[in-house]
Formats: sequence, C-alpha cells, structure tokens
Amino acid sequence: MVFDNVQDPGDLDNYLPHTGKGHVIVTSRNPNWGGIIRTLPVDVFSRAESIEFLRHRIGLEDGADALSTALGDLPLALEQAGAYVNETGISLSDYLNRFRDQQKTVLKRGKPAAYPDTVATTWEISFEQVKDASGAGADLLNLCAFLAPDNIPKPLLIGGAKHLPEPLASAVADELKFDDAVAALMRYSLMTVADDSLSVHRLVQVVTRDRLSDNERKGWAAAAARLVNEAFPQKSHDVTTWPECSLLLPHALAAAGHAEEQGAAPEATGRLLNQVGLYLHGRAEFDEAKSAYKRALAIDEKAYGPDHPNVAIRVNNLGLVLHDMGDIEGARKYLEQALKIDEKAYG
Repeated sequence: MVFDNVQDPGDLDNYLPHTGKGHVIVTSRNPNWGGIIRTLPVDVFSRAESIEFLRHRIGLEDGADALSTALGDLPLALEQAGAYVNETGISLSDYLNRFRDQQKTVLKRGKPAAYPDTVATTWEISFEQVKDASGAGADLLNLCAFLAPDNIPKPLLIGGAKHLPEPLASAVADELKFDDAVAALMRYSLMTVADDSLSVHRLVQVVTRDRLSDNERKGWAAAAARLVNEAFPQKSHDVTTWPECSLLLPHALAAAGHAEEQGAAPEATGRLLNQVGLYLHGRAEFDEAKSAYKRALAIDEKAYGPDHPNVAIRVNNLGLVLHDMGDIEGARKYLEQALKIDEKAYG
C-alpha cells in the first residue's frame, strides 16, 4: 500500500495496518516521522546523475554541467528544463541563458512529463502553507533567500536579531520560537538542518525572491547585508580571524551582491565588501580582493561623495593590492588620491 504526499503523520492513524505481511510506503516532504516508519531521504541528484539524466532525456550533454549547477541538481527542475528544450529545440546553453535572465518566467515553463506541476507551482503551495502556519518561518525563508544557500550559521542569525523585522527578530532571539520557525520550513522540505547551520536549495531561494515585491526584496536584501556586515570580523586581514571569515565569505558575497542589485544598505554593503577585500588580500587572492575593493569604492563614492574619508580608505586599499599585483603606476595613482582626500579632510 502506498500513501503518497502525506503531510502529517497523524493523517494515517486510522489507516496503517497493524498486522499482516504486507508493506506500506509513504512519500512525504515532512521528515518528522519519528519511530512510526523507517525513513529514507531522497536527495537531489549527484552531478554525474544530473548529466546522465539530461543525456538520456534530450540526447544532449554539452552544457549539462553548468545547467545542473544552476538548477542545484534538482530532478524536477532538470526534467522541466528537458521538457522545455524538447518543446523549443534550443540548446542547454540557451536554456541556461534564459534561466539566468528570466528565472521567474522560465521556472513556470516546460511541463514536466508525468508530473502535474512546474517547480514554481509546486513550491508556491508550500510557501503559502508555511506562511499560514508560521509568520516567522516565512520571514526566515525570505532572509535566507538573500544569503548563500548552504551552511547558514544559526549564530549569524541570532547575533543579528536587531537587524531583522518582526516577527523574525523575536523568533531568532528565543530558542523555542526559532525552533518552531525552522520546523515549519522543514515540514515542507524548504530547509534542511545540519549541526548548527541551515541550508536552502538555490531554486527555493530563486522562487522565494521572485515572490516578493520590489520593496520587500530591497528590505530583505538590506537586512541580509547588515546581518553579515556586523558579523564579519573587523580585522579580517589577520590570520586569526580567517576561520570565521571563511565561514562567512559565501554569505558576504551573496548578501552584498543582492544589496548592490537592489541599491540597499549602501553603508553596510560598502564596509562588508571592504572587509571581504582585506581577507582575500591577506590570502594573496589579489584579483578577487581587487574586485571587492572596487565594488566597495563604487558604493561608498555614491553613498558619501568622492571626498569622504571612507572613500579614502577604499582607494588606499585598492592602491595597496595593485602594488602587490605589480601595478606600480596604478598603485601610485590610487595612493596619491587617498592622500589628497585625507589631507582635505584632516589637514
């Protein structure tokens, strides 16, 4: 006997047989079945499985690895992509470009074979159910959509409660309320928990962001940037802070990217990118550090004006990394600019 898509274990109280030699299979997005039934998690494909699936589904392999990365190896999303490619005759690379440019629209197209709904429609139902069950849970998902998908540290969320709106701020500050918010998302397989961190599939993040209004997107992007900015070490160039910086780096880059896109929290975003640059510079990752410094400089020039001392700091750091890259003339140009700003500001 198969019970498909059971959300609450209690729904089967009157239906599970207690005797006999038969077998019962239950499918559910809710992982909380305790000792009632032995559970077998069904995860996303491995990368090799994703590529093999696309090769068999549509006879194409070129571009399969990049597309699988973008879709997070989610079987339903890969099936949906395969259906769209078959319908339109485009290549996997073309589909990937369309996905990157118009994620919300693409995730609603391509009817999967032998399945009633697209990725977007499937999760839309779950989002609404979470919202009804837990406002804090829905807000937690909104926030996590603007961070990196994997290994979101719980202490990051708890420590930055003051940057979050209600009811999420109160929930992360109270262990039991936080547990309830996480449980509401786990019940619909919208979040996984391991050790002291949370993870959200990258496509869940995409659909979550696309459901928000422009003002909501800007608000959550700002909250994420301020959250990570406060947690990112001040002395990120110091090797003793590197383990913490390494843990926060993916979230810093994700939050800063979304904040830049939305024009949100420029002061926090500029500072965060500067700290990321210091960390990468210290690790001799010069190209990445240069990019972070340049992004911080562009944000701060717009936020504070070209002659602000904060701008001098960004310009100075950019000069220092150019020096270490061997660009002596470029370094001199930026260092002289920093000196000029500081002389004007301080005498």
